[in-house]
Amino acid sequence: MWFAFYMTGMLASITASVYYSITARQRGMHPLQSRMTLGKMNMAMGVLVTLFGANQFTFEPLTSVRIVVGAILLLVGLVNLVLGTRNFLRYRAEWQAAAKGES
Repeated sequence: MWFAFYMTGMLASITASVYYSITARQRGMHPLQSRMTLGKMNMAMGVLVTLFGANQFTFEPLTSVRIVVGAILLLVGLVNLVLGTRNFLRYRAEWQAAAKGES
């Protein structure tokens, strides 16, 4: 069960990261919309790194090196997820305010 969840999450987050990375760098896109899309990319990367960290705890010989690496990956992934969410929400609010101001 864990393997199916892990592989699905990994493939979905890699696909989303690549998609949002390419989309954010298109020409003619509003700068706030581009930053908002990069926030989505950071959220997807955060999920990916968090899954890598969680996977370290599923192996049978749980050594101290594996615990430290898993904890670092979990921490980095969660920080990336939180900061990506923060950036997405902030730039979305600014973009919506700018869109209302133009109307």
